Amino acid sequence: MTKTKALAILVLVVGSLLYLKSVLYPPVPPWEKYHQAGVTAYRDKNYSEAEKQLKAALTEAEQFSIDDWRLTQTLSNLAEVYRFQAKHSQATPYFRRLLENSEKTFGPDHSNVAAHLNNLAGNYRAQGKLAEAEPLYKRSQEIWEKSLGPDNQLTLFALKNYVDLLNEMGRHDEAKSYTARLQSIPEP
Repeated sequence: MTKTKALAILVLVVGSLLYLKSVLYPPVPPWEKYHQAGVTAYRDKNYSEAEKQLKAALTEAEQFSIDDWRLTQTLSNLAEVYRFQAKHSQATPYFRRLLENSEKTFGPDHSNVAAHLNNLAGNYRAQGKLAEAEPLYKRSQEIWEKSLGPDNQLTLFALKNYVDLLNEMGRHDEAKSYTARLQSIPEP
């Protein structure tokens, strides 16, 4: 066998192996790589690394449309990283953005909007911004009640959050009427 023929066979084998590798083990897209690293760091309680990786994932996810699940997941995970560390003011922009994107995607009265309203309200409440939390809790409860019914667990969850907030604000008489409603509903 000549050197040229041996070199041609070597190139063919190496080329075939590289092709098979690319087909069988395609490269991980950047968003997925950063997001998975962020989730893993969060799970390992390495919050600074989780934040770093999820911010990189967000840079990638911002290339997607506002209704893309990857953008929603990244914003949600970043908010959660900050919330878990009680860095509520840093979580706020992500909660707001989730709410805005959901309103644009689904409309103002969608169940997903109610969930984001409830999360943003809880974030404000944790910061002591009770007056800002109140209309969000109320709206969340109203959306869920309208779309899911008055006895749905999410409706009751939002109502309980609203009652707790009213009590925290010292508006006990107002909270009593809602508390009576909560107590009148049988356990599932």
